[in-house]
Amino acid sequence: MINTIIIGAGISGLFTLKHLKELGIHNILVIDKNQYPFGVWNIKNHPSVKEFTYCVSSKLYMTISDFPIPKEYPEFPHHSDIFKYYKLYAKKFDLLKHVKCNITVLNTKKIGDYWNIYTKNKVYKCKNLVIACGTVNNFLNIPKDKMYNNFIGLKFHSDEYDKYKNQLINKKILLVGVSDTACDIAEEHKLKNKITISSRKGVWLQNRNFGAYAPADMFYSRLLDFVIKNFMGKVPGANLIFGINPFTIPFWWGKNGHGIKEWETNSGYLNSYYVKSRDIISSISKGQLKAVNGIKDISNNEIIFKNGKKDNFDVIIFCTGYKPFGGLNFIDKKYYKYLYKKIFSYYDNSVYFVGYIRPYLTSIPMMAELQSRWVAQEIYNNNSSLPCKKKMLNEIIIDNNKQQNEFPSCCERLKTIVDPYDYSNMIANKINAKPNIWKYILTDINFFIITLIYSWNHHYFRLNDKCSYKVKIAYENIIDNFSNYTSKLVANIIVWYPFIIITLIITILILYKLFRRFKCSNV
Repeated sequence: MINTIIIGAGISGLFTLKHLKELGIHNILVIDKNQYPFGVWNIKNHPSVKEFTYCVSSKLYMTISDFPIPKEYPEFPHHSDIFKYYKLYAKKFDLLKHVKCNITVLNTKKIGDYWNIYTKNKVYKCKNLVIACGTVNNFLNIPKDKMYNNFIGLKFHSDEYDKYKNQLINKKILLVGVSDTACDIAEEHKLKNKITISSRKGVWLQNRNFGAYAPADMFYSRLLDFVIKNFMGKVPGANLIFGINPFTIPFWWGKNGHGIKEWETNSGYLNSYYVKSRDIISSISKGQLKAVNGIKDISNNEIIFKNGKKDNFDVIIFCTGYKPFGGLNFIDKKYYKYLYKKIFSYYDNSVYFVGYIRPYLTSIPMMAELQSRWVAQEIYNNNSSLPCKKKMLNEIIIDNNKQQNEFPSCCERLKTIVDPYDYSNMIANKINAKPNIWKYILTDINFFIITLIYSWNHHYFRLNDKCSYKVKIAYENIIDNFSNYTSKLVANIIVWYPFIIITLIITILILYKLFRRFKCSNV
């Protein structure tokens, strides 16, 4: 009998394993169908990152909160660097001795108080079951429109890229979907092929950085988040701060961060998942890539787009991601149909889901680490802090309605999309990881200011940790990152923005009074 079985040896599963061990639970088994651990970050597995993959989230948000990332890493590390980092993490906390690979779970069944995990050669039994297979899975999200059956050329999903990549020479290629993967493939093959990228519902694009050492995803702070969420409202606040002034993406880079009519979306800046591979805009401006809107019809090799334009293509590549909760054919859907806070099964509180989360900024690993801390606490405390079923279901309905209102253009495709700042604060409150920041006013006013107005930093949720070493790591990381150019930029804007607004209002009022006086004197 095993206390906890974790299905999935990617970083979400390893996070959960590590946090359970810290609480004194060592009777844990991690099983994975892949030949190697570390999930998609191990290029020997499938699915996995591609050879040309670099992080789309900055080093700050890829950093494990109690295990510092090497300082020599660039702002957006190559996947091989992250893989090395995760291996160091596993070695530090002696995680891999709990992992068994090459084990495919065929079925799971709850019998009495225990889970039976059926594999080809063995049945494992456990009290708690954690599912951490990840959002990247074997169930490809391919459009079901019948018109794609009319296409007589080569068509495949980006997941199958390695199988067909050598055939992509001197071809006319249509990439369906503007995703980070689509952008990577486009950049990789733009000089060898004629590539067009199609977007059905539009997209937001954002540069990964403002400068070589200035990640764009760090352009946010706790004070900014507080003001937007509590005083302005998320939509009007985002429009005012990010949408119509000379410091923002639309002002410099066009509507939705790209200025391409075919890719326009009405979703707000903080209300949609956006692609952080804006490098393709330069390629489009050079004529190396072409942007089109959604597909209307297909006849043989001819594709007609919604704006009436048409062209012939040799290849269609679907860059449309994976089905939400795909790959979970070994467990009844009832267990994940209603998830409390995207983690806990309403149907049975002994099964947990970690890593099924999609923040529109920051990173999935950062969110999964917080989720795993919560799951470990609940397993340790026998779910003592979870609400009753009635209250749980009520909160699930409220959260789902909020998600649909907040992310109307993508919540159907990305069923686990969340606002990372709200979600992180919610978990921090649940696990008592939200520090009393006001105490630093008396003890360390400089640190208080840095934490409040400089870049939002998830190490904040370690500041009241019971382990003094972890508090030290958190403190040092927040201090190290405040000097980043982006962090200074957001702080300066927070300080000067109200002054600029007030000055403009006063100037307008003065000019208006002078105009009235001038008009009256003429009369």
